[in-house]
Amino acid sequence: MKICFKCKKEKELKLFHKHKGMADGHINKCAECVVKDVDDWRKSNPDCRKKEHARRREKEGFKTREQYFDLKRKNGIGRKVSATKYAHKRRLQKEQLNLTEFDKFVEEEALRLCEQREKLTGIKWNLDHIVPLNHKNACGLHVYSNFQVVPASWNFKKGNRNMSIYNNAISGY
Repeated sequence: MKICFKCKKEKELKLFHKHKGMADGHINKCAECVVKDVDDWRKSNPDCRKKEHARRREKEGFKTREQYFDLKRKNGIGRKVSATKYAHKRRLQKEQLNLTEFDKFVEEEALRLCEQREKLTGIKWNLDHIVPLNHKNACGLHVYSNFQVVPASWNFKKGNRNMSIYNNAISGY
């Protein structure tokens, strides 16, 4: 429990915003009072936000909605962009491999098996590498002996780990 210095009411600690600089880790004003104060300030200063937006437009330049999203797409930072870059890197590595005809045959058969299992079971199946192709401790090969057909949910949970570690992690699955 904590007492709000604004409304002078004792309230539960979870009703206060967190703040690392305070001794107990929460600010001294309850969230309800903070919201009320911010609302009052915005009503008394209606042009302040407009000035801030104008200042940012001058600094960064005015952009139309299309320009903004085009720039965001080109210079995107985040999970989707990094995942796309990683997938592209793996495709390039795969294209540069000199696969034997047997490796290609086994890969095609495994992909057909994925399709058949999906039709029979109704769940998605993936072709997975037992030893990951790109890992800090091991680097598997894109060869027939490193292929396995597994449910997609297992493959996503396994991620970039070795199958032996993965089996121990999901023994109750």
